[in-house]
Amino acid sequence: MSPVPPYYRSASCSAVLALLLTGCGSEATTADEVLAVRTPVTLASMRRTAIAEEVGLNATSVFQRKNSVRANIAGFVERSFIRPGDHVSAGQDLYLLRTKEARALGEITAQDSSFRVKGAITVKAPSSGLVVQVDRSLNDYVNDGDQLAVIADENTFAFIVNVPYELNAAARIGSICTVLLADSSTVEGRIAAQLSAVDPVAQTQGFVVRPIHARNLPEGLIGRVLLRTRYRTNTQVLPVAAVLGNEEMSHFWVMRLIDDSTAIAVPITKGISTHDSVEVLTPTFSGTDRIILTGAFGLPDTANVIIQSP
Repeated sequence: MSPVPPYYRSASCSAVLALLLTGCGSEATTADEVLAVRTPVTLASMRRTAIAEEVGLNATSVFQRKNSVRANIAGFVERSFIRPGDHVSAGQDLYLLRTKEARALGEITAQDSSFRVKGAITVKAPSSGLVVQVDRSLNDYVNDGDQLAVIADENTFAFIVNVPYELNAAARIGSICTVLLADSSTVEGRIAAQLSAVDPVAQTQGFVVRPIHARNLPEGLIGRVLLRTRYRTNTQVLPVAAVLGNEEMSHFWVMRLIDDSTAIAVPITKGISTHDSVEVLTPTFSGTDRIILTGAFGLPDTANVIIQSP
């Protein structure tokens, strides 16, 4: 076999060298691109404030006192002055009753003015309140003692909440609570009393929650009473979005910036959690520490980031 000419050997070496240099250049470029990748994030800072843990329990509105309006004679209802939903004052006229004897002698009374048989009785409201029930209407016949209407005492309006017995400590008499209604409005209330019996099946005890401010609400309204079970003041609090956890929710951490472009994972111990905030028991952060609020999901323990305005 004839030897390879020298100029062929030179050309081959040059080609191989060029290929090697090209490969090395590609690897260097790829590494640079990887290092240049940064995740956009927004930041939050640690706050020292109060945080409370609450439990929501169903409650139903009631009028605790209702006064029955009753007939004091046997006769016919000649006039009715009330309708359901009316507000009445104590002593206000509600019904005009006339005995059947007086009605039978009505024509004679009209012809002879000296024959005076009236037999009319006016039934008055025993107390102020709201008319919640009207049982008799015009021309109804009633016996002595029959119920004519029911008046609810508005001063006794309250929510009855059934509290599991293990949470009775959270329902202290005199404590303030919030009642959340179906229209998303709220009523501030105070726990005024506890009922004397416990439901033997559910093991719950009824508590009376009275609204602090007067408000025209109907009976039978279902609300949700928020009772405070735990409360801490001057503690470390972060937005809930800033706290990350594993699938089992047994370990938690936050991503803290150590410079303007690098974040590291910092394990934490959680305390009280609410729908929007989390208490951080350990470690202790300073007010200048920058914690990633959004963009931290899926980041490694050390990550390159770019800060964006929220």
